[in-house]
Order: sequence, then structure tokens, then C-alpha cells
Amino acid sequence: MNSFLIMEDADTNFVIESVQQQQIIFHPTIAPAGHIDYTKFFASKRKKPFILALDRNILSSLLKFCEKGSLKNSTEVRLIGLIMTWAEMNGVAISAGMAVRERASQMHSQEVGLVELQRFKEAFDAYPGQVWLRISEGQLIEVPPVQFSMKPAQNITVNYADSGDHYDMAVASLLHAVRLYRNETMKPADKVLDFFKWMCDHLLISEYLLVYAIMLFTEQENIKAPKHAKNNDMTKIIAGCENQAWDIAYLTNWSTLYSNTDEYAEKVLFATNDVLLKRIFINTNGPHGVNGLLFEVFSKKEYNQIIDEIGMIMTERVKPDFGDNPHEYFEMLIEEEKRLLSASLQNCD
Repeated sequence: MNSFLIMEDADTNFVIESVQQQQIIFHPTIAPAGHIDYTKFFASKRKKPFILALDRNILSSLLKFCEKGSLKNSTEVRLIGLIMTWAEMNGVAISAGMAVRERASQMHSQEVGLVELQRFKEAFDAYPGQVWLRISEGQLIEVPPVQFSMKPAQNITVNYADSGDHYDMAVASLLHAVRLYRNETMKPADKVLDFFKWMCDHLLISEYLLVYAIMLFTEQENIKAPKHAKNNDMTKIIAGCENQAWDIAYLTNWSTLYSNTDEYAEKVLFATNDVLLKRIFINTNGPHGVNGLLFEVFSKKEYNQIIDEIGMIMTERVKPDFGDNPHEYFEMLIEEEKRLLSASLQNCD
């Protein structure tokens, strides 16, 4: 991005307040609810720089806006301008890697990923910071379209066509969750315990997946099951799980970056305006985490039962062995979950 950016106090206040109000930037310690603690932010930034990872929806909107020069949804345009301005004014680099991987892996094409990554770089460099500020404030709604080169990015070692282990684990988990979700005879507490035990037996324990399952089974507001979860067409159910698995994979992939900060040169913030992702992240990283969520959504009796059962499961747990080829292990697990789900559909006929 062209670094030309002059901001009055009113501009700075507008950007800061808008980001806080819209809750679009997250980090487990600096912005666990999408409200940035700037004291912690700047103290941490003095020790190690930040990068801001975009989700798929934001990247898609950014590229479409730059390609066309405008969008029908003015709120969407201002959101893009706000994120770009906030990053520029705080000296935070922007990364599109996770969002690029989603599309490239769906297309099974490294070329698709490299071309999109280059488009992002060209879009990022196309307009000065002052333009993004005017866009964020609604003073500018159109810009000259970017003539993308459509060349692939060079000197890239990441395989964007590979969806990765976190995505595979999310697919398997959502297939299992859908089977429980469709079971009308099980109580929500029993579904949560079944899901947790299954995760302990077969996967790494993911708080994000567990929080999603808890909110899904207890029918919390704005928590949607994978698309077509109640359909009897296996093809549609699988497609819905595969699509929603990316939402979970964003968070689980990102968690490895912020939980092992010593291994990376930067700390990673995450930008999203997706309601589901926000709810999962906020409830996972709240003051009392998963335990607090369980306490809020279940009766005292059910809460105590769940906590006791989880304690026993963890005491007896033997961590699963993924072997020399984790991808093959996860693929076998996914196929088994598909088989069990298909069998449960037939029993409903």
C-alpha cells in the first residue's frame, strides 16, 4: 500500500471507534471479544510486529471492489476501507494466505492460489492510504478499477492447493456433529458428551469445535448447522459440512499461530465480520472459556454431570496416533463418519 496517510484527530477517533463498535478484529488476549485493548496491543507490538489475517469473505469483497471499482453494498465497501485504514495507521501488515488457501484447495489448484495471491498484492498496492480512509468514512464509494495482471505470485513455497489437517479434522467433526444434531431422541447434554468423547478418541481436542457443538446442540442464537444438515440427500449434507469446515479451520489454524508465538516472526490478528465465527471465538476466549459457556447454557444438574464426565474422559484418555500419514488417517475417519451418517439416514426412511 502507498503509505501516504494523513489523519486528523477526528479521523483517528472515527477509525478506532468504528473498529471497536463493529467487532471485526480479534485476538485471544488483545481483542477476545473484538474490542481491542490498545494498551496491550502497543506493548505487545513493541516486542514483536503484528499481521492481520483476512477471512474469505473480506478478501473476496476486497478483490471484487478493486476489480470493479465499486460494489452495490456500501456498508461492505466501508468495512473494507476501515480494515485497510486501521492496518495502515497501526503499521500492521495484512495477510490473505488462509483465505487464498480456501479457494485454491476447493479448486485443487496451486495455480489458482498463486494468481489470487498476486491479485491481492496488486490490490493492496493500488491505492494510497488516504483513499482507504475516505472510503471508510463514506466520502468515496468508487475508485479506478485495478487492471490485474493475472500472473501467478512468484517465489512461494506454500502449497495452497492442500487444504491441510485442520480442515480434514473439521470435516470429520462436522459430519459427526450433524449425525448428533439430527438425533431427536438425545438430550443436548448427551450430545455434547458424545461429541467430546468422540473428539478425544479420534482427534486433537479443539475448543473451537467443542464450543460450536455446544452452541449448536443447545440452539443458541445465530448458530447455524451446516447447510442441508436436515436434508436426506447425503451429497448435499457432505457439501454443507465441507463448506462450513472452512469456518472452523480458520480458527483452529490461527490458534496454532497465536499459541506458539515463539515459533513465528509476527503475532497474528484475525479480521472477520462473519457472525458465526465471532460467536465461536468470543465464547471460546471469554473470561471463563468453555466452562463458562457450559454453565450458561445448561442447568446446574446437567452442568455438573457434564463436568464430571469430561473429567473422567480426560483421565482415561489415550491420545490418538495419526501415524506417519495424518491425511490418510483423517480421510479414513471422514469416510467412516460418512458411512455412519448414511446409515442413520436409511434408518429414518
